[in-house]
Amino acid sequence: MLPLLWLAFSVPAPVVELAPVPVMDAVVVQRLADPPRCLAARCASGEWQVGAMPAIPAGQLRIDGDDLPGAGGRLRVAAQPRKDWVKAQGSNARVGMQYGMQALKSEYASLAWAIDTGYRLQGYAEDGIAGTGPVLRGNLEWRQALGERTRLSQTTRIETGQHGTYLRNSLQLKFQLQPALTLDTGVELRRDSEVTGRNQTDAKLNLRYVF
Repeated sequence: MLPLLWLAFSVPAPVVELAPVPVMDAVVVQRLADPPRCLAARCASGEWQVGAMPAIPAGQLRIDGDDLPGAGGRLRVAAQPRKDWVKAQGSNARVGMQYGMQALKSEYASLAWAIDTGYRLQGYAEDGIAGTGPVLRGNLEWRQALGERTRLSQTTRIETGQHGTYLRNSLQLKFQLQPALTLDTGVELRRDSEVTGRNQTDAKLNLRYVF
């Protein structure tokens, strides 16, 4: 028994490597020494009000009202109408799809264009070419105010397909002479690459009175 005790005390103790003690961050030490006080919020009319909170100590982060319980996350979408559109076109004369865009729209000017792809079922109708078959159409509408009483507008339509190309362009100018009296003048041009009998140019001059 004694030799075992002597052997136990004579053997040196094992060397244990102690991990270094981490140094705490200064901000953590400051918060432990002087912990922040709890902020009391007041609920008014079922909603959390940030203004009801007392002043936040230096170095603390204020929580926004949307982050508090009961705020209720809301999806906010900008109320801006789309400037482009896609729609189906269909009539006894043709069927197809149209893509268009309102490029400009204000109190004094507007500009819109559209492109159609489809199939013509009836020739000549709706400013179209002479025959049937697949077609590609384009449309441009422009309006401009020239002062308080003058309006200028232009509408251009063009269609092309297996039976040629048809173009119709209209330019119109309106003068408001009096609140109930308007002078309307314009020029319209039509051109067909295959049927020359459809080529014509018209001019108009109208005086309109609203009773």
